[in-house]
Parts: sequence; structure tokens; C-alpha cells
Amino acid sequence: MSEDRVRLFVALELPDDARTALEQWRQGALRSVSGMRPVAPEALHVTLCFLGFRGATEIGAIADACIEAASERPARLRLGEAVWLPARRPRVLAVSIEDPDGALARVQAALSKALQAGGWYAPEPRPFLAHATAARVQKGARPRPRQSEPPPPIAFEGSMITLYRSRLGSAGARYEPLRTVLLGSAPTPTEPVAVVERFRAEQVRAYAGGELEPLRALLSEDVVWHVPGRSRIAGEHRGVDEVLEYFETRRAMTDASFRVAVHGLAMIDDRVVQLDGGSAVRDGRPISWETVSVFRVAGGRIAECWLVPFDLYQFDELWG
Repeated sequence: MSEDRVRLFVALELPDDARTALEQWRQGALRSVSGMRPVAPEALHVTLCFLGFRGATEIGAIADACIEAASERPARLRLGEAVWLPARRPRVLAVSIEDPDGALARVQAALSKALQAGGWYAPEPRPFLAHATAARVQKGARPRPRQSEPPPPIAFEGSMITLYRSRLGSAGARYEPLRTVLLGSAPTPTEPVAVVERFRAEQVRAYAGGELEPLRALLSEDVVWHVPGRSRIAGEHRGVDEVLEYFETRRAMTDASFRVAVHGLAMIDDRVVQLDGGSAVRDGRPISWETVSVFRVAGGRIAECWLVPFDLYQFDELWG
């Protein structure tokens, strides 16, 4: 698989005491079951959304979308029963994760919504079942599932979600953490960086074919968008209606194939500076570009943006 395509998923991290309890429990649970391969201790987690293979340039935007789930508080959870999945011809032995307050289900729903809106995730038809995979059936093996005693019902706090890259190999998958988000740590909505992050998440949805109207709440009525050059989209777009029309023009010109990848952002003086890239298909050919976006935020809304392409001549040609 090309390095341009990466296998991604988002998971809830398990604290050390929960992992230790799972390791100790499965030693006994697997003693009389052959053909099983234990999951590495560091790989014990609760998968929330499996994205499959995505473009490497999308990682930044996907990671930003995970921030939306950070508004949820940490989940109070407990180790539950042992389960073989799927029920017919099982491939894994897992332990269910009890979620008495429904907090983890809300985190998963928030992630699912954000990632689906960006075009990176297709929700599974079956309901979300929180579980931690303890062991996998080895290739060619046909173990006989047996009822196992459950692990100790240890209560723990689920407080971190991580975007992982899964690297497949002969010894099994190896998981590389790309970004970790602490639940309940999302900055207040009016902080400039938080406003820009929320704007980018909504913009990603809109450019992928979603509604533009949610962006209106994040823009000042007298917002100004500065776009340099001589292309069709160049100029000073003044007022929220003109700016939304500018977004719609870019979306229409690329037939909703427009994707934004945020490489990084920081607060510098009183501006939010963001390094980002874009990709799309226009007139049947793939195009891509790199820009710096400089935002001025006032009153919890974006008041002004300066778009600075790395290569203005190329930018003009792409959007001419």
C-alpha cells in the first residue's frame, strides 16, 4: 500500500489498571482455548470509529474533527462480560465495556457525526458495542468458544481518545498514535483557536457537500475574506453573505470534491495562523495547493481572514 494511503481508526484509551486486569484475566480465559493470538498490551483499547484506508493528506483534518468529541466529559466505565465476536464463527474474544451513563456512547456518536460529515467514515448498520479485543483467532484456526468467567468488574474513567494509524504486517497490526485528545479539555468556544477549529470542522463538512448555513454562526456579519490574485475567486469578499457565496463558488467549481487538510495552527499575537493544504478534482483532473490562512477573531466569531497561497501563480491557474 502506497504511503499516500493510510489505515486509520479512532479509539478510547484504557488506563493501566484496566489493561492489567484484562491481561491477567485472559491468561486464564485462553488456557483451554487453542488457536488464539493475544493482543499486545499496548493495543488494548476500545475502537470507536474504523475509517479504513484514507489519504495521508487527510490526517490533519480528521484529527481536527476528533476535537469535537472533546466537548464530552470523561466516561465512567466498567469491565463487563466476556464476548465472542461475531457470534457465528467468531474471530475475536473480547470484553464488553459497561457504560451506565451513556457517556461513551455520546462520545462515539459525536465522533461518528463529525467523521461522517467530512466524508471519512461510514457508520456501521449495527448498534455500537463498546468492547476491548483481548485475543484474535489465528489464521486457519477453528477454536471452540467456551463460556469464560468475566474479568473483575473494575471501574475506570475513559478520558482520552486517539487517532491511530494501523500498519499491517506478518506479525499482526502495529498501531501508531497520531493525535490524542483529552475528553472534557476542549477550549471555551470563544477562544480564537477554538473558533477557528470549529470553523474548519464545519467548512470541511460544507465543502464535502454539507450545509453552508452552520458556518454563518461562526462568521461576523461584516466579515471580510481577502483572496489575492486574478482568479475567479480572487478579491475582497465583504459581509457574511458574500463570504458564504465565495465558499459555495469554490465548492461548485470542484463538484464538492474539495478537501482541506490542516497541518497546524497557532496563536501569534492577536491572530490565529494556520498552515493548510487543499485538494480537489476540477474538470476531471486532480489539483492541490498549499496556503497560510491568517484569522482575526472578535466576539467569538471570525471577523477577517487573509488567504496567502504558497504559489500565487499556480493558485490563479487552478482557480482561473
